[in-house]
Amino acid sequence: MRWIRTGQVRVDRSRSKPFARVHEGQLIRIPPYRPEDRDFKPAAEQVNPFVLSTVYEDANLLVLAKPPNLATQPGSRQTDSVHDRLLNRYSDSSWMPSLVHRLDKETSGLLLVAKSYEYLQHLQGLWQTGKVKKEYLAWVQGRGPGKDWVRFEDSFPVESKGYYSRKIVKAESIIRTLEEKEGNSLVIVRLLTGRKHQIRIQTANRGLPVVGDGKYGKGGSGQGLLLHAFRLSFDEFVFVLPPPWEGVFQVPAKWLEEI
Repeated sequence: MRWIRTGQVRVDRSRSKPFARVHEGQLIRIPPYRPEDRDFKPAAEQVNPFVLSTVYEDANLLVLAKPPNLATQPGSRQTDSVHDRLLNRYSDSSWMPSLVHRLDKETSGLLLVAKSYEYLQHLQGLWQTGKVKKEYLAWVQGRGPGKDWVRFEDSFPVESKGYYSRKIVKAESIIRTLEEKEGNSLVIVRLLTGRKHQIRIQTANRGLPVVGDGKYGKGGSGQGLLLHAFRLSFDEFVFVLPPPWEGVFQVPAKWLEEI
């Protein structure tokens, strides 16, 4: 994908686009590639303080606990990412495990990875038909929406590489308050759509920016962005991951069983 974005992949001498179909007889040019020449080196993970741990793994599925401030995908300004670590961890695999979805770099929580193409298709089908339940915990500034579920509906332009495009997307979620403490509120958010920065934008639009959000709020939590993907459920699976917050923002483990 990085080669495609930078114009290094050509089909019949023209720049290729992501997911473009190719046909018999076309000439495809890609750069020479040797695994040992990858930009990402195993040593980078060894010295990086962000630990990427495994929550669950079987023959088809890998569930990861992404720490905050570790990018999901590589980029021009990223020296480390979940994708790069998967490349390193499964360098000898016949099929490289593939991320099913993304989390913002600043957001922590559960990430799903498919270990076979067939299972990747299965999970993508569940995702597109809304059969994967995605729930987040967040501390927001101010008084939350209340103990009952409230529906948030917004429309806003898509952001790409720091700029807003003209495309307007619809974002929907439901949210309720779990606790109020020292002028902040702990909320649970259930996503009905998946947009970039959706929770951060929707809460900020209502005067409830996520604590630690320097982009849509004031930042300054001392623990980064307090937004965490804590529960994913689909098929027969239910995965729950406690947030890594400490001190006044800590969420007791017993609460997660009751939510």
